[in-house]
Amino acid sequence: MSLVIDWLFPKNCFGCHKGNKYLCNLCESNITTGSLTQKNSFEGIISIYKYDGIMKVIVEKIKYGYVSDAVEEMAELMGKKLKLNYPNVVNYWQEKKYILVSIPLYWQRKNWRGFNQSELLAYYLAKVLNLKYEGELLVRKIKTKNQATIKNRQVRRKNIINVFEVNKNMVTRENVILIDDVITSGATMTAALRTLKDFGVSQVWGLSLCGVQK
Repeated sequence: MSLVIDWLFPKNCFGCHKGNKYLCNLCESNITTGSLTQKNSFEGIISIYKYDGIMKVIVEKIKYGYVSDAVEEMAELMGKKLKLNYPNVVNYWQEKKYILVSIPLYWQRKNWRGFNQSELLAYYLAKVLNLKYEGELLVRKIKTKNQATIKNRQVRRKNIINVFEVNKNMVTRENVILIDDVITSGATMTAALRTLKDFGVSQVWGLSLCGVQK
């Protein structure tokens, strides 16, 4: 069956449509690298790539084209980039035993899509970085309008206020790396950060596959 699926839906680079990966080495080398920034109460926020061009296509294919198997490849690229560009940060995370926590989807949206791409990113990235992944720490308790459809920054912030809560069955106060596929205005990340801080988490990093550079 897998051979039939591979024949019907061949795995090619989303950039040049060649090879047997979703992002070939040549196309990846031409992508604009993201950045490390300081924002609000985060220890730091790292976006591996700029959210445009091929990366925008890949993210949209994953989320709306349901190409979930591309997430593992993206997580491996994230891990390689982190070790190459931010080795001291990775060492620090490992020494302080940070745990990876994904931005959760509301349960109806996750069921409709069949997966949470940020959850898969965090799961695979934890293996690459030799860190612990905790998939049930954060819960999205309120169904909100999709942030990507909201252009006004203030409306984005209001849309995401108080939508997260910490799973009361969890007792961890460990340091956390919040994982999302894309950071645009940062409203979602900041809302999750505040929830974790109120719970007693002392240090929080933000990490995404892509980000909008300001």
